[in-house]
Amino acid sequence: MITDTRIELPRKRNGERGVGFVELLVVVAVVATISAVAIINFRSSRATLRMQNSVRQLASYMEKARIDAVRRHGEASVTFTSDTSYKVRMDFANSGSPTEKYFNFDSGVQVANNTELPSVTFNWRGRTVTAGASCVTTFSVKNTSNPNEGLSVDISGSGDVTVENQQPTLPNVPYNNTIASSASVRGSTVVGGTDTVDSTPCLDISGEGVGAETGSPQCTLHLSSTSVSIKKNGGSSAGVIVSVSVSTGVVVSAPSNLAVTPAAQTVSTGSNFVIKSNNNLRGPFTVTFSAQCGSAMPVKVNVTN
Repeated sequence: MITDTRIELPRKRNGERGVGFVELLVVVAVVATISAVAIINFRSSRATLRMQNSVRQLASYMEKARIDAVRRHGEASVTFTSDTSYKVRMDFANSGSPTEKYFNFDSGVQVANNTELPSVTFNWRGRTVTAGASCVTTFSVKNTSNPNEGLSVDISGSGDVTVENQQPTLPNVPYNNTIASSASVRGSTVVGGTDTVDSTPCLDISGEGVGAETGSPQCTLHLSSTSVSIKKNGGSSAGVIVSVSVSTGVVVSAPSNLAVTPAAQTVSTGSNFVIKSNNNLRGPFTVTFSAQCGSAMPVKVNVTN
């Protein structure tokens, strides 16, 4: 007796079909899109982490320099030598004499402010030395892959270092005049003081810079102000009136965190340009007005809270 061992595959019912080429392409496209988004997010997260690590290291060395200045009863400093590197001058060897060491930011991280590189010096009291003034030094650090992402660093006149803070707010410490009541203490001893909070920005926040002009008689560029102050993230704007001795085009060059409207226009007398902040980066920045006839002049833009 012969047994039929053939296995019959199930037949497709009417209207049924397998996976087509088009459906396969759609699945591949969806997977590729999800993978691309994941890679972009991963790279962005790594860039953010590099920026945070760089700023954390910088703040740490600033704190160490401050403590060193107090311990040695001398001075210590942190000075940027480029927008990606800085040197720290302090007593690294505990020998009593300061030495210098150089440090670099991680790849893709740099100082955002294009006006001037930060420099901070601490005196023997742990306070910052800024032309004899007690004020807050501010600058920002950004990702080159995403210029609008950054962290702001504040160093108060009393030496406190804060990262991404709403302008360091120090506690009000009341000082009372104390007159000795004991025979063992001189009765004329008086301890005076003030409860003023040390949070005044070192930046010129008046927004009333002095006008200036440059160029030749054939092409004189005049600006109504050489420095202005605006608030971060579009909180306020500032206008600069530009005049040129001859009718010519004026082009504006600005960092990515600032918007200037218009970016270019034909100018003769009294043309207004409006400057505004695009994000939360704070500190001094430079906007340059260039006339096509050959004259150019920078304007310092102080971005504050």
